[in-house]
Amino acid sequence: MNKHPFLKLQSSQSLEDLLAQPSTRNSQNWLLTYLDVFVLIVMLVITLITISNINTEHQADADKPQAVKAKKAPAVTCLPVATSAVATAPSPVVKDEHVQEIVPTENKAKINPDISNAKTGSIENNSILPALATAPENKVTPKTTTDSIAKSIDSKQTAVNSIEENELQQQLTKTVAEFGLDKTVNIKVAQGYAQLEIQDNVLFKSSEADLTASGGALIKRLIPLLKQSVGLILIEGHTDNIPIKTAQFPSNWELGALRATSVLHFLVLQQLDSNRLRAITYADTMPIADNSTPEGREKNRRVNILIKFSE
Repeated sequence: MNKHPFLKLQSSQSLEDLLAQPSTRNSQNWLLTYLDVFVLIVMLVITLITISNINTEHQADADKPQAVKAKKAPAVTCLPVATSAVATAPSPVVKDEHVQEIVPTENKAKINPDISNAKTGSIENNSILPALATAPENKVTPKTTTDSIAKSIDSKQTAVNSIEENELQQQLTKTVAEFGLDKTVNIKVAQGYAQLEIQDNVLFKSSEADLTASGGALIKRLIPLLKQSVGLILIEGHTDNIPIKTAQFPSNWELGALRATSVLHFLVLQQLDSNRLRAITYADTMPIADNSTPEGREKNRRVNILIKFSE
């Protein structure tokens, strides 16, 4: 018997029977291809969305300021390490290097209070306190130090000024003595000014404001000294406290003013620059002695000439 399959099929069925025979293949096989394509499309969409989110996060991180990044990073890296150190460390000793590497300087102030307030043992103290010891300190000069420096500078400047004033007073005293005026002109140096104090009886008659001949001669001998000065020359008129009331002088203010003005006019006649001269009256408001005694009142009746020798 011939056992060839094709011959057997050929002998058992005709061509019409084969065509009419229903197909034995599964009619639902197209669904597999459709599902494969659908799965591939879904995976592609998921992949694209994932890549897009990663790019968005990277761009947001790049746009954030450096300060925000620095603050954000320790929140993820520092706290778990500190917690694990407390929970798992068998020894209460933690090396300073690890704490300093893990905990950034600017976040130590936030982490340390929480750990110290928890009071979980000596582990936290040994791990956090070294970090505090290495934290940068803001060096601020105490106010007391600044005040002491300022006081030291002021004292040195005062000492220098005092030396200069003493030298100037000695020089002026010597000059006035050379002019023969040491008994009639008193020299005082203060705050960079030299004050030439002249009693009224040397310059004026009692209750008068016109310079006497001897008074004019004395002022003329002071001209070289006045020309050596710089800046303004102040001429002050002072009186005692005994009131005066005449037609020419209704009060001590007018008497002091006219006496200072008389000296000013005389200095202008001696070719001294009038722009540098100022006449001032103080009447009896600035006494230098007790007005209750004749001697004190005599000292208070005076004309002061203030000059300056350096800028």
